[in-house]
Amino acid sequence: MSIRSRIFGVIGGVVVAAFLQTFVVIYLEGQRTKMTADLDRTLLQFENHNRLTRLVTELESAHRGYLLSGAPESRIEFEQLWSVYERTVTLLPQYVDDRDVQRRLRELDALVRDWHDTVAVPLIEAGREASDLAGTLLRESLPRMRAIRNDLDRLDIVVRDRLTNERQQASTQYLRITLVTLAIPALAIVMLLVLVAILARILLDPLAAVAQSARLISGGDFDVTLPEPRRDEIGALVRAFEDMSSAVQRRQRDLTDALSREREVSTMYATLRSKAEHEHARLLATISTVPAALVIYDAATGRIVLQNKAAESLIGQEPEDEAARQEHWQRYVATYRDGTACPREDWGPGRALRGEVVVGQELIVNHPDGRMIPILVSAAPLVNDQQQITGAVAAFQDITKLHEVDRLKSEFVSVVSHELRTPLTSIKGALQLLLDEIELPDPDHATLMGVALSNTDRLIRIINDILDISKIEAGKLELKVKVHEPKDLVRQSVESVAPIAEANGVALEPVVPADLPSVLVDSDRTIQAMVNLLSNALKYAPPKTAVTLEGSKLDDGFVQFAVIDHGPGIPPDKLDLLFQKFQQVDGPDTRRFRGTGLGLAITKALIEMQGGEVGVRSELGRGSVFTITVPVADAPVCPPS
Repeated sequence: MSIRSRIFGVIGGVVVAAFLQTFVVIYLEGQRTKMTADLDRTLLQFENHNRLTRLVTELESAHRGYLLSGAPESRIEFEQLWSVYERTVTLLPQYVDDRDVQRRLRELDALVRDWHDTVAVPLIEAGREASDLAGTLLRESLPRMRAIRNDLDRLDIVVRDRLTNERQQASTQYLRITLVTLAIPALAIVMLLVLVAILARILLDPLAAVAQSARLISGGDFDVTLPEPRRDEIGALVRAFEDMSSAVQRRQRDLTDALSREREVSTMYATLRSKAEHEHARLLATISTVPAALVIYDAATGRIVLQNKAAESLIGQEPEDEAARQEHWQRYVATYRDGTACPREDWGPGRALRGEVVVGQELIVNHPDGRMIPILVSAAPLVNDQQQITGAVAAFQDITKLHEVDRLKSEFVSVVSHELRTPLTSIKGALQLLLDEIELPDPDHATLMGVALSNTDRLIRIINDILDISKIEAGKLELKVKVHEPKDLVRQSVESVAPIAEANGVALEPVVPADLPSVLVDSDRTIQAMVNLLSNALKYAPPKTAVTLEGSKLDDGFVQFAVIDHGPGIPPDKLDLLFQKFQQVDGPDTRRFRGTGLGLAITKALIEMQGGEVGVRSELGRGSVFTITVPVADAPVCPPS
């Protein structure tokens, strides 16, 4: 039989015994409570019987006193005592469970009521003037009261005997319950001692022997004598201990061999480490000579763990102290090319530490020494085998020379455009004058003059677009933002392109709700953007169709203007190219409507500078919808979500 079965058997017996003891205690306590309740009930019955006896005596005394003295208070006392008697007789049966006593109480009550109704009350009503008052008392009242007292005495004897018997029984039962209750803890102590002895015999003694053997083995003495294996858990433990002793001896031999091999590996590791340190030194030397600023960040602390000389000259040496480190980086202020601030956590390294790959982020850094350094940032996260970000590597490239070249290009474009626009304006005026005021004899000459005038207009538009895009890129385009009515903006835009629509046979349909709120925009630049979208729609709209300019109010404080056409549509993979400079979507009509590719880029820039947004959706064969959103006059200027 296993130790577990033995222990469970003993524990089960203890549990059963405990339950039995608990049941016995509960039963005895219930008996004690019942006996106490019965005794209290009998005692209460005895007290009520005594009270009833006193009431009968007091009733007779009050009755006799009134008849002899005639005092009104004696009559009042009599009536009050009778009321108390009636309540007492009504409540007394609920405390009596003996039928004989109940019968005696009913008989006694009948006698008392008969005396009250036939003797006491008539005498009181007759009063002192009644003839033969003393004789009536002797003949009627006294015999009946004597019978009532005799019944009370007999009932008193019965109640007293019962109270005495119940007290004797209660004393005997209390003694028996007390003895049994005291015997239960003694029995529990005996059972506990037996349980301890059994556990010591079957469990503790063998375990002590095994523990002694374990101490000897831990000291290196493997010649130990273990207890004889038994067919239980202790026997299994002894056999396992023997196996462990053999395994420890084998492991000791294996450990000796492993230490020998470890010395060999340590020698080889030292050689490889020396070689790796040499390669690391070569890598550091190579990184230091790279002209771009290279920096490696630690993901846990966000600190720089490695940087080359180019990085040190560009961003300085990061201090070790945390407060000095924060102060060091606070001196570096970065902005995007458009002048908006760029928080340090949005620099390329910060984004790379969050898992992003940053390529070609252009920033303008305000160096603490006063220099404004344009830099190009590229960064990528460093991950381990578990795909956890351990750091980031970032490259900073000073692009000051590229910015200078871009500035010179912009200045050159601006100067050339101005120089071209002046003579073209004169040429346009001369051609317009010739066509309007001089009648040319040859119709072909008039056609050629018209072609020259239209191409002059086209050149002027191209130059204006180039000048606008140059101003936007240089940040020199000024806006005059005021409150305007949407219907006025739509009307002027439609009037500007009406000739084009008429020439192409396309209808213009302005739709402006009357409740459309006022907008906060630069009217000239907003009309320019609408005209650009309308011109593009009219170019591609088939004849005898309509181009709609529809205004509507959005829920987020913006007004939207949508230009809707029914042209050939735009392929989905070309939508992202629409608003880039010098880009045109390839199609069957591209050559016929060839332009500079600046109109939509200028439109997007003009609307975004006013806090708005430009969007497009298109479906091949069904047309396109270009949208412009601008803020209403009482809304904050920020792009809609």
